[in-house]
Amino acid sequence: MEKPEGDSPKRANDGTDAQAPDDGDTREALADQREAKLDAREVRVDLREAEQADRMERATRILAEADERDGQADARDAAATTRDTAASLDSFLRDGEDEYGPALKARRSAALDRTDSKTDRHSAATDRSELTEDNPTPPDGDYS
Repeated sequence: MEKPEGDSPKRANDGTDAQAPDDGDTREALADQREAKLDAREVRVDLREAEQADRMERATRILAEADERDGQADARDAAATTRDTAASLDSFLRDGEDEYGPALKARRSAALDRTDSKTDRHSAATDRSELTEDNPTPPDGDYS
């Protein structure tokens, strides 16, 4: 009694015959190829993770530097305010002896320190804004 070809005890043709050969050497070669592809994928993932760790380290360093500049700007502003207040009090308490004396120099120095502080704050804010992908432009404001 003959069996029809479609009822063979072999597996039905579901389109996987090319991927599932019968001899062991071909299966082993395919397994080696899959393993090589998996190893290559793992190498790419490791590289991507290393790049991400490097970016995070750089971002952390940039943020720390920006915070340091902000701290320096705050200290400079505080010193400028102290000098300016002292110069104002000194000129207020004197009887107008010398209008262009040390008080004016102190006020000029305080104003220059405030300008430097503003510049530092602007550069720190710019560094922080460059770290964000959503808003790559520096914050609005008059930093002149």
